[in-house]
Amino acid sequence: MRTSFPHRAMLLLALAGAATACTDSSRAPTAPAATDDLSSRSSATQVRPTSGPFSLIATGETGPGALYRVFVPTAWNGDLVTMAHPIRDALAPVTLSNELYMDSLTTWLGTRGYAVAYSSYSRNGFAVKDGALRTHQLRGLVTRFLPAPPTRHYLVGFSLGSAVSLSLIEQYPTQYDGALLLCGMVGGSLTETQYLGHVRSLFDVAYPGVLLGSTLQVPFNYLPNAGALQTAILGDPRRLLTVASIRQTPLPYVPGMLAVPTMIESGITALTFHARGINDITALVNGKVPFGNVGEQYTIGTIVQPAIPIAPMITALAQGFDTTVARYRMDVSAANYLAKHYTPTGRLRVPVITVHNQWDPIVPVFHEDTLRRIVTDAGYEQNLLQIRLPQYGHCAQLGVDKSLPAWLLLEQWVRAGAKP
Repeated sequence: MRTSFPHRAMLLLALAGAATACTDSSRAPTAPAATDDLSSRSSATQVRPTSGPFSLIATGETGPGALYRVFVPTAWNGDLVTMAHPIRDALAPVTLSNELYMDSLTTWLGTRGYAVAYSSYSRNGFAVKDGALRTHQLRGLVTRFLPAPPTRHYLVGFSLGSAVSLSLIEQYPTQYDGALLLCGMVGGSLTETQYLGHVRSLFDVAYPGVLLGSTLQVPFNYLPNAGALQTAILGDPRRLLTVASIRQTPLPYVPGMLAVPTMIESGITALTFHARGINDITALVNGKVPFGNVGEQYTIGTIVQPAIPIAPMITALAQGFDTTVARYRMDVSAANYLAKHYTPTGRLRVPVITVHNQWDPIVPVFHEDTLRRIVTDAGYEQNLLQIRLPQYGHCAQLGVDKSLPAWLLLEQWVRAGAKP
């Protein structure tokens, strides 16, 4: 979700007022049944297009409500690309609707001779576990539609789908040849859910009463009112500057003149994303507490650019937030579930390329730092190439035009065996 940037003059006046007034593979999804058995339990509708790069497009259902689509090009190069889609609202219907630019990327891959497949998963929401299972099932299913088994099998993941793809590439390195992870939750589920929980907890102490519910649960189908959030923030923006400066909650912002507007947008976006997902995550862990900040000390990490002239008051506010913030103890079983689905092991035995916007308000770029550290500690840094783009936004801002160069690098890397 995007909100319009607040008017710069309003922001400067609000900041000035605030400054004058006062001196945050054993765990792998179960492999599918034998291909013949899976095929017999699924059905497909086949279409033969009269134009475009594909000679056959098959759509069907397998498992408990998991839909799939397979694209077979007219001039197949012998390789297969399986895509994993990003998060969808838990209450939305399970569909094969075009997600971001998946269809555009599919068409482009088809012109290069690739067969492409993807699944809806059988559920929406924080579906890392189910997404891995349903995506891996496609390996056996797509052989029904191809003239021969694929020579190479690539994975492409978007946002949450990147965690799905990363889990598969780590746990089945002999079955996949390379992965492209876009705007990915590659630091793991706990990295993401803890970040969102910290933002919500600190916002509640910074702006009490503005949001409904709590860090652990929100009212059914609730989404924060972006206008109300913006009004509250502009009433005392130094408080959000403090949240953004705290080590656990580095809200992404574009340096320079857009620093404050993008920081505010990042705060609103993170709070909205938390509200969209927290009830579903709590349900996945059987009602246990999926966030914890007991023992956390909320201290200043890097003071954001606009707050530097008022750094002493930012530091003082952070100390006050740490004293008064609500504390939650994460349930062990909830932590285990999120860690299992999924925390990277770092054991990358095949090429992986990640692409991330430097200022991503939903899945912050520190996910890339976490992945790099895990991969390096495991001794597989030679199989990881990370690309950061100097722009603001989440997946939609990457687009096909910015994804294609990374794909071409992956293609060259897998075929030639030499890291670009």
